[in-house]
Order: sequence, then C-alpha cells, then structure tokens
Amino acid sequence: MGIKRWHSIKIYVIKIQMEELFEYSDSLNAPFQAFHGDWKIKPHWHYFTEMIYLVNGILSVDVDGKQFTMNSGDMMIFHPKQIHSFYDLSSKNNTNEKLLFYGIKFDDMILSNTTPGSPKLPKLLDNAANTDGASNLISAADLRFNPVKLYFEYCIWETNHKQFGYDIKVASMISLIITEIIRIWLRHGFKFSDKNTFDRFSNKDFSVLEYIDAHSSENISVEKLATKCGMCYSNFAKQFKTQYGKTCKEYIEFIRVCKADTLLLYTDKTLDYISQETGFTDSSHFIRTYKKIRGITPKQRRIRQTCENVLISDYD
Repeated sequence: MGIKRWHSIKIYVIKIQMEELFEYSDSLNAPFQAFHGDWKIKPHWHYFTEMIYLVNGILSVDVDGKQFTMNSGDMMIFHPKQIHSFYDLSSKNNTNEKLLFYGIKFDDMILSNTTPGSPKLPKLLDNAANTDGASNLISAADLRFNPVKLYFEYCIWETNHKQFGYDIKVASMISLIITEIIRIWLRHGFKFSDKNTFDRFSNKDFSVLEYIDAHSSENISVEKLATKCGMCYSNFAKQFKTQYGKTCKEYIEFIRVCKADTLLLYTDKTLDYISQETGFTDSSHFIRTYKKIRGITPKQRRIRQTCENVLISDYD
C-alpha cells in the first residue's frame, strides 16, 4: 500500500473516531421520532428532548456526568443540550431479560395545551432543565398507575404507519407523557420558577456549544467565545455558569472527557494518543481531569468496561 493512501486512510479512521458529540435534528421536516431499540448509545447531545422507557433489561446511564441505573419500567428524560449515553448492564447482573427500550425524540414546540390559560409545557420543560429539582430518572414506582408504556407504543405505531393525522396523535401522546412527568416532579416537591429562561449562547448564526464541540481538540479561548457572543468576559463567564451549571472551562473539559470515553472504551489507543487527540496538554493532564470528572482514572474505566464485556460475552 502506498504511503499517501495509508496516510489518507489513517486520517479517515481518526476522523470517524473523533466525530462530534452533536447530533443534528431536523425540527422542520421531522419534529419527532419514535422507535424501539436494543443497542448502547455513545455520548452525544442534540436540541431535541429525548425520552427512553426501559421495557426489559438494566441500563447504566450518564447524563451530563451524573450516573443513573435504569431497571425495567423506569424512564429517563434527556433535556436539550444534555450530553447523555447508556450501555447494557443486563448480562452483568445475570438477568435473563434481553435489552429492549422505547424511545421518543421531539422538538418541544410540538407540545400542545388544551386551554389558553393552562401552563405552557415547553416553558415548564425548559424551566425543569435549568434546575436540579426535577430528576432525569422517573422510576417504575412513580409510573405504576400511568399508561406511559402504552403511550410510547402508540407513538411508535403511528410513526411507523403514518396514517391520516398521525402527527397530531403523536404530538398529543407526547404531551400526555410530559404531563405525567411534570405531575410526578410536582408530587416530589419540585417547584417551577417564575423566571423566564433565555438562551444567550445560540442563534441562527452561532452556537457556543456546537463551536466547543467542533473545536474541543484545539486551544479554545474563553475570551474569544465571549467576543463571538457579543459579551465582555466577566458577563459571559457569569451567564454561562448560570445557564449550564459549569464554568466554560469546566464545560470544555467535560466535552473532552466525553470524547475521550469513546476512544477509551471502543479502541485500544494509548492514553498518550487519546490525550493528544482530545485536546489535553499531555497524558498527566488527561488522567487528572478525567479522575476529577469521572471519579476514577482512565485506566480503571477501561478495565471496568473490559470486565463487563467479558461477563456479557460469557453470558451469551
């Protein structure tokens, strides 16, 4: 094989491995998606709200660095711009259940209200996404009297068959699911704020989160990001922390760790290689930052994943 061809193939492989976490959603032509699956999901984020209902199995779920375990009958909601991933724990825990989940992704603007005076669901969801009081995990115990599973199945059937008015029915079913979730949050004592939220960091021409995602392997200047948003550094830093719960520097580190996870768990690349490809100054910086965010070292994370894969393989 010629040197030039080998070099191009090497670049192509790296490009696949280092793809952005951002997942494009076509809200105009496809404002919702409904599906069922049995696969693991690598770290990613999008502008849609996503809901997962676990029919069978056990899932380990990561949402913006928070760890959850889902059991059959549990449900997760991922708000727009939250980085999330999950993988199957069923075989590790010696269950006989084959993994199966239902999923729905949607643009919040499809949510409907029956009366003009009722609370606006998109606004309530946006409010919940910016507080710690509304948990991403909705337990099977909280859902035991709710037909949420049936709503998911209706959405999947309507989306697959696309009969007359299917989009109206799917939007209505999604609104019912969201209403159930909000009622559960309220029963647990969550209080919605009266403050209006406003995304100061994205518009039709520029998105800070997409920019950080695309350039995370580079030396990103927070001062330049502030300039791109038309803010002074101090105001940008304050508003970013308020909106995303992390400083901009912490968010950049978090994105790099999420991308490092893909190389760490799905390739045999060295820590030196991973640190260089994901924007860390060296492997020591990578290890230190990874442990700060994940609570374990990259090596420990890789060993744990290897052991889980062996257990799954032996069980199969």
